[in-house]
Amino acid sequence: MKARRLIRVVSCNFERNGGGNREKWLAMHQRLAALRPTILCRQENPGHAQSGAGRKLFNDSKRILSLSGDLGPKLGSTALYYDPEVFEQITVWETAEWPAWLLHPVAMTLRLRGTKDVDFVAACTHLSYNSPALRAAQADDVTRFADRVETYETSTGTIARKLPVLAIGQDCNSYVDPDRLVPGEAPIPELTQIRDRQHRAHRSYEIAPGQRVMDSQPNRILLTAELEDAARHAALTPGGGGLAAVAPTVPASNTHGPAHRVDLIFTSRMLLPALVSFEVIEMKGLSDHDTVLATYDHDHLVELYRQHFPSAA
Repeated sequence: MKARRLIRVVSCNFERNGGGNREKWLAMHQRLAALRPTILCRQENPGHAQSGAGRKLFNDSKRILSLSGDLGPKLGSTALYYDPEVFEQITVWETAEWPAWLLHPVAMTLRLRGTKDVDFVAACTHLSYNSPALRAAQADDVTRFADRVETYETSTGTIARKLPVLAIGQDCNSYVDPDRLVPGEAPIPELTQIRDRQHRAHRSYEIAPGQRVMDSQPNRILLTAELEDAARHAALTPGGGGLAAVAPTVPASNTHGPAHRVDLIFTSRMLLPALVSFEVIEMKGLSDHDTVLATYDHDHLVELYRQHFPSAA
């Protein structure tokens, strides 16, 4: 019987990249390597990781993980890795001049090995910590990842395709749409549950004088662009992980309120049938965020792609 081929997408916010603690940094990367990621999205790389010691750490991480990859532009605080035996990198996107970002996203177009033109978009994003207005603008930018048109030469001429997004690993710094919570999922925090006054401002916005609502705008913007929350889909699919798929990814705290889910993986709606499962991986002692893992069926992804684009090879 033919072994099932899987694509494992991991998204990990590693608090301050270990804060200069080499043992913790090494332990985290060994932990990530053990998850056998095909694609890895990393947030909170060190500032100015593009050069010097930061660049060396990034190069070391690729060796430990046995992955290729690139850093986000400017500060290099985001990173996107991929397995070069599974994917060929076609394009690294230009995001350096996107004005809404301090921590610029890294995105690329990846082609499945063994095909001539089965291409997907993958990205890693880290939305603003403190500004709901910026997060909404950043989410608008993230929708560009679902709007990438590439041209291909076929035997019948030139055709154009809007490429599907395989995965966007994201620290949202905001909340999922409360109207789309999975039954039994932990509710999003209420404003009064957040004791830290500054963090109340960070995670909510005013809709009338003195009236604030919790910020789920980025989530709704991406859903409008048919970028779906992989964890939610898995939780509602038999065998996909159930409520464990939508477990909180940050614990309860005095500043942030109750435990909640801010680390998500988004994928194009057309690819959801290939999603096998979703897991939240505990990272206690290594980071203040847990890591998330979405698993896709490789061959089903190709099948869906070819159904959507009959000319794909």
